[in-house]
Amino acid sequence: MKIGYSATIWDDSRSGIGTYIAGQLACLAQRNDVDVRPLEFGGCVLARGESPRTSGAQAGVQNKIRPLKDIWWHRHTLRAVAAREKFDIVHVPTIRRLPGRLPCGSVVTVHDLGPVRLGKKYGMLRGFYHQRIVPKWLRGIDAIVTPSQNTKNDLVDFYQVDLSKITVVPNGVNHTFYHPGDVSESEAIIAKAFNVKPPFFVYVSRLEHPAKNHVRLLEAFARFKEQQRTPHKLVLAGAPWNGHEIIKAAAAPLVARGDVVFADFVPRDLLPHLLRAAEALVYPSLFEGFGIPIIEAMACGTPVACSGTSSLKEIAEGHGLLFDPLDVPAITDALTRIATDSALREKLRREGPAYAKQFTWERSVEETIAVWKKVAAQRAL
Repeated sequence: MKIGYSATIWDDSRSGIGTYIAGQLACLAQRNDVDVRPLEFGGCVLARGESPRTSGAQAGVQNKIRPLKDIWWHRHTLRAVAAREKFDIVHVPTIRRLPGRLPCGSVVTVHDLGPVRLGKKYGMLRGFYHQRIVPKWLRGIDAIVTPSQNTKNDLVDFYQVDLSKITVVPNGVNHTFYHPGDVSESEAIIAKAFNVKPPFFVYVSRLEHPAKNHVRLLEAFARFKEQQRTPHKLVLAGAPWNGHEIIKAAAAPLVARGDVVFADFVPRDLLPHLLRAAEALVYPSLFEGFGIPIIEAMACGTPVACSGTSSLKEIAEGHGLLFDPLDVPAITDALTRIATDSALREKLRREGPAYAKQFTWERSVEETIAVWKKVAAQRAL
């Protein structure tokens, strides 16, 4: 099969969807049973294994021109590209860029329905797009892939998508990077890079308010520090996004005392070290379609405490410490348990890597190809 794979929102793994695209394309380039051609922003069809050089993702939180141009391209120009290239399937790895009618099969990955679940997350324009336009456009798609049962349920509940069109394919982790290692070495690397020494908690997520729930985490951490009188710090690793100024303002007193550190976007080669050096990854996000950072942390042998909601409960239950992300005392209790219960930390450190092993991009690709083959077979009838 010849596959056109939309990579127009390529961001070199700086986001969850970006990590998904990079992880899948890297594995697909090694396959001999499919010929996958990445599609670059602007319409260029790349050779298999080639990485995009441009992106139609937002260049800054206020810039909407490139995304709108990219949506238009998927709706009106992609059809001609698919016909010219004689694609058997076009795969679009995001609900944000739903294609128009194509001369070949169409498969879309829907990671989550965050704009529907969290109405204030993206503003009125994107809310209208996801609530009124997306449901209509999804009807023309042959098959949908989701990373979690939670997202599958949302597609049925909110968009009334036919269950037979949806296949759950869990996301993967790059185990070449994320694996247990020398903790002392990682601690030394992180101390040099960010001037942070253990013990510390880490939250890996872009600075987005209110969806990522940083403010409640900061309140919970302040209570934890007051109650426990420990030297723990909180490292917030992520680039500024919508509402970042609110997070910075809430953190200001803790930053002044040296208890909170903003690490900004952490390069891929440093992130595994940051996870290994941390006492735990704390992930209080209000809503996720999967939650790749929690599996990356588990793969490194880092204990995880996360929200017991949306897909996070589905992915982490029984393998991490869950809490109600809306309950500040509950988050404080989770921080306290992780910090004071060495037996719990050791259990999570020991069991995490084995559990995370099942989440690979090879598996993700294998199961996605099965969806492509099913669509191709149905269209051949």
